[in-house]
Amino acid sequence: MMLASTTPPAPAATNLDWAVYAHPQRLVDVGGRRLNLYCLGEGAPTVILESGLGSDVTSWRYVHSTLAKTTRVCAYDRAGYGFSDIGPEPRTAASVTSDLAAMLHSAKIPPPYVLVGQSLGGLYVRLFADIHFSDVTGLVLLDPSFEHQVQVYTAATPTFVAANKSQHEQLNHCVAVLTSGRPAAGTADYEQCVADPGSQDVPPQVVAALAPTAWNYRMAVSELEGLEGASSDQVEQAQRSYEDMPLIVLTADVPPDADADELARRKLWVAAHDRLAHLSTRGENRIVQGANHHIHWSRPEAVIAAVDEIVGAARAKARR
Repeated sequence: MMLASTTPPAPAATNLDWAVYAHPQRLVDVGGRRLNLYCLGEGAPTVILESGLGSDVTSWRYVHSTLAKTTRVCAYDRAGYGFSDIGPEPRTAASVTSDLAAMLHSAKIPPPYVLVGQSLGGLYVRLFADIHFSDVTGLVLLDPSFEHQVQVYTAATPTFVAANKSQHEQLNHCVAVLTSGRPAAGTADYEQCVADPGSQDVPPQVVAALAPTAWNYRMAVSELEGLEGASSDQVEQAQRSYEDMPLIVLTADVPPDADADELARRKLWVAAHDRLAHLSTRGENRIVQGANHHIHWSRPEAVIAAVDEIVGAARAKARR
């Protein structure tokens, strides 16, 4: 499920066979619930792809198979997304990382891991690395969220209150709409809650199989609420030094139409990413020219290069 209200337009179509996304790949038990896991390739370390808010495994389709040419790469649907069962609320960073650890154990995917997290997924993989530090050998953070960013943005630019409120209202509206049934095609509710602007290049059967449900949006609402409270607290309290772990932060380019408030928040965003890079003595924050927030969509080659670099660095470190 790629939430219609949070997914950007897709890049040009490629010749990859994406019909595979129309059904679950491997449903892994995590204690009475199942998460959909999709792994490609062979070798160590295993790369784990953690999606942003409202995204499922299809969001990695521009990078997954290419990364798998050099090592094992696994994407999965978090609880309530894609083909995974819903999870208990609240959906916080702690519950997400607990699910991830349980899935990797149940699926018998041993460490070491290179963790790749996009947006809110960046917050989640950091907590996993904090808790399971000895199992993690590298990090790539794609325009990652940071702790208490909503409060930081609001303090700097009070106009952000309206934008944040609007996002909550849109998600909650879709919960209500889809609870009452699927809206008719062509209606405003259909365009907002069902139509997927990022699905032009995937087969119709994939779009149909991953049509959003009220539960999908409810999980997203819970995760978003966590970012503003419990999830941020959990990551803040668990934060540790990553010592000399290979770490790359990729930060999106400046939006071409950014206004003064957006530019002010942009400075805070870049500064936060600089701080994240400094959690490791080998950390680096790189601005990706021409990339929007969904770097794995807008500049997939930059993501592939960064992950390959971290995998190579992790292997070199292991040989020392």
